[in-house]
Amino acid sequence: MVGSRTDDASYHALRVCDTASAVEWWAQAHERSRSAPAPIRALLAGRTRIELTAEEAVRAIEWASRLPGWSLDGQPPLIVHSPSARHN
Repeated sequence: MVGSRTDDASYHALRVCDTASAVEWWAQAHERSRSAPAPIRALLAGRTRIELTAEEAVRAIEWASRLPGWSLDGQPPLIVHSPSARHN
């Protein structure tokens, strides 16, 4: 997730994790989509990746992680990818 090492990232990407067993989470997210942050609503509409700010990523994961079924198998249905702004 977003942390101190990635705060200088050029962008963050919220992605669907295809390997997660999250049927319950997706059902809950669709039921509660009206209260979902915009990046989550975009994923619910079929996108698999959304670029966003660190603050937006934190808000999205905070909302998503409160739903039942978030990490039943230890793998959440959404992940944040934060590439380093510096490339060596």
